[in-house]
Amino acid sequence: MMMNSGSLYNNSDIDIADHDHPLTVTSCGHYTLVKKEIFSTFRPKGRRDYQLLYIIKGTAYFEIDGNMHPVREGNIVIYYPNEPQRYYYKLCDSPEIYWLHFTGNNVMEILLDKGLAPEKIFYVQVKNDYGIMFRNIIQELQLKRKNFEELANTYGSELFILMSRSIFEKENKLYLRNKQVEQAVKLLESRFNQPFSVSAYATKSNMSVCWFTRMFHKQVGVSPQQYLTNVRINKAKELLSSSSYNIGEIGDIVGYQNALYFSRVFKKQTGLSPTEYRKLNRGKA
Repeated sequence: MMMNSGSLYNNSDIDIADHDHPLTVTSCGHYTLVKKEIFSTFRPKGRRDYQLLYIIKGTAYFEIDGNMHPVREGNIVIYYPNEPQRYYYKLCDSPEIYWLHFTGNNVMEILLDKGLAPEKIFYVQVKNDYGIMFRNIIQELQLKRKNFEELANTYGSELFILMSRSIFEKENKLYLRNKQVEQAVKLLESRFNQPFSVSAYATKSNMSVCWFTRMFHKQVGVSPQQYLTNVRINKAKELLSSSSYNIGEIGDIVGYQNALYFSRVFKKQTGLSPTEYRKLNRGKA
């Protein structure tokens, strides 16, 4: 087994119950099986602290409430103080694990607030950000530079927040809807001068045209095509006020190849022709 770990004390097997601080990270590590066929851990009386195990790769096996559960990558398992712990890893499953021991007088409230309790197993996805946080904690506990305890605790808090966000985003349909619309808005704003097909975009994003249009309008307040028109006209206003481009060139820049059509759309949106708008706003941008 390959292991890299850091501890507040001389080794990670020392466990305490800290009643003086809200959260104290006591040890953290990372390991993978290389040659050993099975690696198992059994603590009949558990530990006095909390333990979080994150399966970044492969499968691990945990006993929860008397039953053994295969837990696959992207999941975390949390053991509470004085709770019996039995788990093992098999080489054939290519497991890779990060673990964290922590304690404190406000830990349960923190976990509940972040949606990481009272259940024991949570799917938090496989994300590079988690590995960065774990490695930062390990490094702080190994090097023990000035204020390392505080920084390790901060990284631990950030880890809980990231995992909480992941759980929320996976389960919250509103977030998924908002995310899809947000991506469409970013596309329209960054590529406003290019043709946009609602049908093609919805199909590419595995959405129906009706659903996408309805969700976009509900969140943004206008249809996708109207939003694109607004972006183009606002950009045209900037150019009419600050540049020397002629009307046809400005239309082409913002996505209208036909100058007459551009002028017609501009007047419909603003009540003024491009020429009239330029005369009134020249130099105001």
